[in-house]
Amino acid sequence: MTAFGLGPMPGTDLVQAADVVLSELPTPHLPQLPARGVGSDLIGRTAALLPLNLDIGPRSWRVTRRPQIATMRARDQFERDLDLLEELWAGKLTELKVQLVGPWTLAAQLEMTNGHRMITDRGATREIAEALEYAAGEHRSDVEKRFGVSTLLQLDEPALTRVRGGTLTGTTDYEDIPAVPEERLLEAYEPFGEHLLNTPDPLYAADWFTVNLAGDFDWDALAGALDRGARIAVPVMEPRDVFNIFDQLQIDPALTTIDVYGEAGPTLLDTAAKFSAATEMANAVATVD
Repeated sequence: MTAFGLGPMPGTDLVQAADVVLSELPTPHLPQLPARGVGSDLIGRTAALLPLNLDIGPRSWRVTRRPQIATMRARDQFERDLDLLEELWAGKLTELKVQLVGPWTLAAQLEMTNGHRMITDRGATREIAEALEYAAGEHRSDVEKRFGVSTLLQLDEPALTRVRGGTLTGTTDYEDIPAVPEERLLEAYEPFGEHLLNTPDPLYAADWFTVNLAGDFDWDALAGALDRGARIAVPVMEPRDVFNIFDQLQIDPALTTIDVYGEAGPTLLDTAAKFSAATEMANAVATVD
């Protein structure tokens, strides 16, 4: 098991953010700092890696016919970030987590040239998934070469609940975007291999996913996932509470991998404390008989 951070970090100073990530977590990640502006946001960071021409539209990033300044700037910034992190972290890592937006959130957020969400067109949805698969492979290869360590892939899917529930709104009042069945959702993840699926509501059929055991969750679905060997990542809580839940599920916690995540706080100081708490919990869970 391990501990890692989730979510965008506060501030604009990459050096300070990198120090917090490296010093407080056993599995560091590439910091995301959206306060730096366009290209540093959740979608922009992934858009910078896609082999597509994109630009900022009225509502979101939009596919264009030619390369645009916004995309080129985002790519340049990402390269500079990696150069700096490579210098700061040289010889200090054993593994590194990289985060990208998942295929369904990309399809839900990115727009085609006509202004409609890509998810409204099956061909466009397939195109963005294939572009992301390529980008993820290239990005991980680059990061692994730079830092000399293996990478863990995290796919962030903040829009997955709406995609599953059919509650996405179209660009007009008359455009209906139907719910995507779970089988089709899972098919889109197969090309990525092992990855952590980070969603507001767990996708229990996934092999590795975040789940808030301190909140509401589907007991039966979680038990089924753990029975088939799924790996889970849980928020900071009392280690004994985790084992109490496993007792209620009548599942031996030794048969699954329990990772711990810490979510970034409003300041770097708060974030450091949250990351440190995640590491402490991971160590405590690992030592409980």
